[in-house]
Amino acid sequence: MARAGALVFGSFRTYVPRPEADTALFCFPHAGGAASFFSSWASLAPAQVAVHAAQYPGREDRFGEPPATGISELADAMAVDLLAVRERRVILFGHSLGALLAYEVACRLEESGAPASRLVVSGMGAPHHVSGTFSRLEDLPSAMAELRRLGGTDSEVLDAPGLLEFLAPVFKADSDLAAEYRHTQGKKLTATPVDVYLGDRDPDLGPAQAEQWAELAAHTAITAFPGDHFYLTPQRTEVLASVLRPQVA
Repeated sequence: MARAGALVFGSFRTYVPRPEADTALFCFPHAGGAASFFSSWASLAPAQVAVHAAQYPGREDRFGEPPATGISELADAMAVDLLAVRERRVILFGHSLGALLAYEVACRLEESGAPASRLVVSGMGAPHHVSGTFSRLEDLPSAMAELRRLGGTDSEVLDAPGLLEFLAPVFKADSDLAAEYRHTQGKKLTATPVDVYLGDRDPDLGPAQAEQWAELAAHTAITAFPGDHFYLTPQRTEVLASVLRPQVA
């Protein structure tokens, strides 16, 4: 279940309500992740920032729902939620699978005439290059092995009898989303600056791949943090400060 006190805002969960905030930060978790992954960000954020974390179907308080059938389906619904706060400064942050979803939401916001102030994509190659490159995880053991390879899951979870088997089907469903994802040829962001974050020891994303995001946006910047694919877990304070820094003209 979602942590006690989380408010439901469409597809998002808000752990620290800040109705007077002038900035809304929308966070999109990795494959197998849930809204609670970003609950600490809500407490760390300054008073003028409201943090909303995406809750994908099939986990925590949405456990009974069937998994989404595609990233486009999720992006359509979430873009509608974001358009409800168009009077605020909106920042999107997506990690790994969440980066693809955040990008698709950013595209929909531009198409609606309400572009986000910033899109921050983390731990994921550019959509037009990774499109069609992900393999399906065909069985539970392969999903469990991939969870261990990527890291980001607490060791007590990985070693707890039966718990990893409980999480692995959700991770597999999210991995299917990545495998089915196809980027629309020619789609680009023209009004949304894109920041690309990566761990300097990420086994799946290097500087050359990060630079390919520049082909999809008018303005991009790359920031490398010490660490692997889940560099943002031990450095959440530094990462959040970077996400919220003033936009350079």
